[in-house]
This record gives sequence, structure tokens and C-alpha cells, in this order.
Amino acid sequence: MSRRWLLAVAVLASATQLAVAAPDWALDATQRAALQRGEVVVVANESADSSEARRAAVVRAAVRIKAPAARVFSEMTDCKAALQYVPKMKRCVVLETSADGRSQVVEHEVDYGWFMPSVSYVFRADYVPNRSIDFRHLRGDFRENSGRWELTSDGAEATILTYRVRMVPAFRVPQWLVRASLKRELPELLRVLRSRCELAEPTP
Repeated sequence: MSRRWLLAVAVLASATQLAVAAPDWALDATQRAALQRGEVVVVANESADSSEARRAAVVRAAVRIKAPAARVFSEMTDCKAALQYVPKMKRCVVLETSADGRSQVVEHEVDYGWFMPSVSYVFRADYVPNRSIDFRHLRGDFRENSGRWELTSDGAEATILTYRVRMVPAFRVPQWLVRASLKRELPELLRVLRSRCELAEPTP
């Protein structure tokens, strides 16, 4: 497999892609202090769309990882590894990879439990190596499923990883339930990802 995949999360609208130079989420001092203590920061809110009849679950999360960005990026873009740290993920397949390796089309299957059946969806991931991953929904069991992972250096051997997802299932599910599920599972995902990155052998 040429370029390796990202998570999801994918878990994870066709949101406008953000410039690499502009952070998607400016962490405040309290949140940064929490990251330094080893905590995972998760913030969830509800965003009304133009119809006012449908609302999207919007969730942000962040974690500090004691590993360089290159190692974190490599772990995140490994489809096989994603099955080990993404909760409830059953399948991760790279369907297409661009000639330059900077984008992929990926399929996920995730079992969200009793409140939402097993879902399958396809998204496009655009990579800036060791800097960011933007993903947007192409087809499957979501109306919207888009967002961004961003990696920023925090000292010589540490990386702050931030995540934003905007999600609307294609079937009726209360958005507060979607947000609650993400708020519960994202800390687990990020803690396991952090452990894998911090235990990984340094790249030669």
C-alpha cells in the first residue's frame, strides 16, 4: 500500500479546506495546561445549518504526544494501525491513492452500538505530510462527515494533535447522542494513539 491512511475517525460536509498556516482551533491557556498534564481535551457543540431543520454534531479534541510529528503522522495514516486504536472500527480500506501520494479515497465500516447501526462510508483525505489531514465525505451513511487533523510541534520531541469533525448521519439519530458518543470515544482513541506513538521505535 503506497501512502498509508488516516484515521478517522474517521471517524470521522463538504467543509472548506483550511489553509495549513491557519490553525483550525486556537487552544486557550487552560486547555494547553490540561494537555501538559497529560489530559485529553474534548469540546462539543451543536451547529445549525441553513435549513434550521437539521443540526450537525461538531466536536473538537486535542492531545499532546511525546513524539515527533513525523511519527504521529505515520501512525495516523496506517490503515491497519487504525483498526487497533479507533473504537468500534471494523474495516479500513484504501480505495484510491493519488499519483503524488497527497490524497486518498478511504472506506470505513464502524459499529456505533445500539443507537446507530453499523455504518459504511467513503471519504477523501488530503495530506500535508507531518502537518495536517483534511477529510470530506464522498458517499455512504452520512449526510456530512468532514473535518481536519492538525499536528503542531511542542518542543523538539512532542506534538500537539488537534481534531475537528462535523457529522450528520443520513438517518434519524439525535445529534446530542452523536455528540455524546464522540465525547466518550475520542479520549479513548487519542490515548491509545498517544501510547502507540510514544512506544514506537524512532524512525531511522
